[in-house]
Amino acid sequence: MSKIQVPVRFKGRTRYQILDRRYCRAGPTIRSTLGRKIKDWNDVMPDWKPDQDGEYRNEYFYGGDLLGIISKLDYIKSMGFDFIILTPISKTHTYHHYDVENQTVLDDFIGSWLDFEKLCDEAHKRDILICVDLVFNHMGSRSEAFTKAMQGDLYYKGWFSWTKHGYPIFWYGFKDMPETNKTNPDFIEYVHQTEKKYILMGADAVRFDLGEILPSEFLRDSREFIKSINSEVLMISEMWDLANHRENPQIYGDQVDSVMNPPLADAILRWTRWGNNLHLDYTIGELSKYPNDVHDVLWNMLDSHDTPRAITMLTGEGMCQDPFSGRIWDIETRWRKPYGFDTYNFRKWERDHDIISDIKQARGKLEIASLIQYLMKGIPVVFAGTEVGISGYKDPFNRKPYNWEGGDQELRKHYTSLGRMRNENKDILADGDENVISNSDVLKILRSSNAGSIIALVNRCDYAQRIDISLEKAKEIFNINGSTKREIAPLGAIVCRI
Repeated sequence: MSKIQVPVRFKGRTRYQILDRRYCRAGPTIRSTLGRKIKDWNDVMPDWKPDQDGEYRNEYFYGGDLLGIISKLDYIKSMGFDFIILTPISKTHTYHHYDVENQTVLDDFIGSWLDFEKLCDEAHKRDILICVDLVFNHMGSRSEAFTKAMQGDLYYKGWFSWTKHGYPIFWYGFKDMPETNKTNPDFIEYVHQTEKKYILMGADAVRFDLGEILPSEFLRDSREFIKSINSEVLMISEMWDLANHRENPQIYGDQVDSVMNPPLADAILRWTRWGNNLHLDYTIGELSKYPNDVHDVLWNMLDSHDTPRAITMLTGEGMCQDPFSGRIWDIETRWRKPYGFDTYNFRKWERDHDIISDIKQARGKLEIASLIQYLMKGIPVVFAGTEVGISGYKDPFNRKPYNWEGGDQELRKHYTSLGRMRNENKDILADGDENVISNSDVLKILRSSNAGSIIALVNRCDYAQRIDISLEKAKEIFNINGSTKREIAPLGAIVCRI
């Protein structure tokens, strides 16, 4: 098997993550045939309490669809995004769609295959690439495959994993997500059908949900199959720790093109909020050990649908400050009880604290954190809504519908300017070398390629900082809070091209 060849067309891009059911609604909404609860788009407070039987299902919908995303492609492009990832769009009973039932069938609420093909076509006209999120670690307990397996159908029984006593194994104990058998030939054929369907319909990239626990043989097989259809398809694995710290790093051979990068998000957020430069330096040092091509397309998030919103992590109560105690978003410790997890009181606390008390301070911190994100080696990833100040702790409070009638317009302008700066300097930021020097107050980032160099100075403090290097001959390309070539403003930054 040949060494990984990362598709060059993804380097230098800026990615936008869309929770499609909650982004924009443009098509007809099916209400009666599927019996789903549709909330008013402006009713952003989640249904956070349990159902009458005590289960937390969150089975309510806003009706976002593929046609809605198509209608916003020009808006997306105007902010500098040229790479979109969709959360799963296949048919399931739940709003999050990670309890997949059949990934070759789309959810009627979201759209049809023709809609998906149109989305890809319209995106490509704007030089926007599309990534799909595929789930193969498990399926939904209400899927036809699992239902038949439980009824004794030997064909489908082979698709799933079982205990020695014949009971299904559920991922993380979630009874709605039975684990699949990744070595079963019939299941592998279903996997290939799914991958082929999306690629032939126009998908440019594939993200493997829970990729970090998928067997290496499974990933090698998928890579060989996908690349045989289109060698330019990017394959990304969901991974929450440093890849080079895992038993199967996946990035050194023939499994995936690259991985997600939550460790960098954790380090950027902690430095911005608390000045923890040692943690930042260590993380950047470990990432520098990745193969260069892999590093160039790392998915550098600040937040996602699985974490609190970035603006909440930067200013909200209850965040985990100590790196030795977990990531900044590991906030559930106090609700873990001997009898289990106290979901009700955790969600009640999230609701009671679901507010940003100092918008100016919060915006300022997010502005400098996002600038760092956009300048680091790899692909910056923005979770739709973060760029207009949507806040919230963990699911369901971080998954509010997109605010099309308001939102933080100053923050939107900031992200638009960031996108412009990044796109105008792709010749350096796409694959240029990276050097970062930090202390607890100021961060210096240097990116260099044959085309030139970019230097950024970022101040996380609420007082100004003098600049100790000469920038007089450099061209200013980005500024926060009126910083100059001699002084960085409070919560400010200046970026110059040399």
